[in-house]
Amino acid sequence: MNQKSITPKTVTINWCTDAALSEALTQLFVMNAHTQYISQSELQGSRAASPTQWRSDLATTLRQELNATLSLDPASANQLIATANIGNDIVGMALVAIDNNPDVATPFASLDDLIVHPDHRGAGIGQQLIAWVEQQLLTRGIQRLFLESCAGNHDAHRYFHGLNFQTVSVVMMKELSHA
Repeated sequence: MNQKSITPKTVTINWCTDAALSEALTQLFVMNAHTQYISQSELQGSRAASPTQWRSDLATTLRQELNATLSLDPASANQLIATANIGNDIVGMALVAIDNNPDVATPFASLDDLIVHPDHRGAGIGQQLIAWVEQQLLTRGIQRLFLESCAGNHDAHRYFHGLNFQTVSVVMMKELSHA
């Protein structure tokens, strides 16, 4: 990724709990919802109709998901939203899910979504968000962070490999029919 030459601005990152920000978060997600972003979790959840099509009610569905997450106490929640802000502007967000199964060999979380506003890409905000989330997870005893990415989203794959994520599996899907 190319680094933008911009005047450095102070980025603050926190767990978001303000339900009033739900609409801004929804819009940030939707404005970046390209089909190359659709991966397993969007298909298994309520966001995508197919590997190449978001549901027509994506904004409504996402708003409901975000509102549910924003109502939780971040100190004990297993679904979290980290926001990166410059002043009062949300310039990035990370949706994180913590697995609370006490029987797993290694405690883990999933970085379900990482979104940086297009005007701020290449300025290190995504990297700052991930580093902040990693530190927060370590304080909770989480030792692994997983993520998934659409098979064709090669830019994202390079980006995450550059942040020391490694490919550990390939997910496949088959549409079933009675024909």
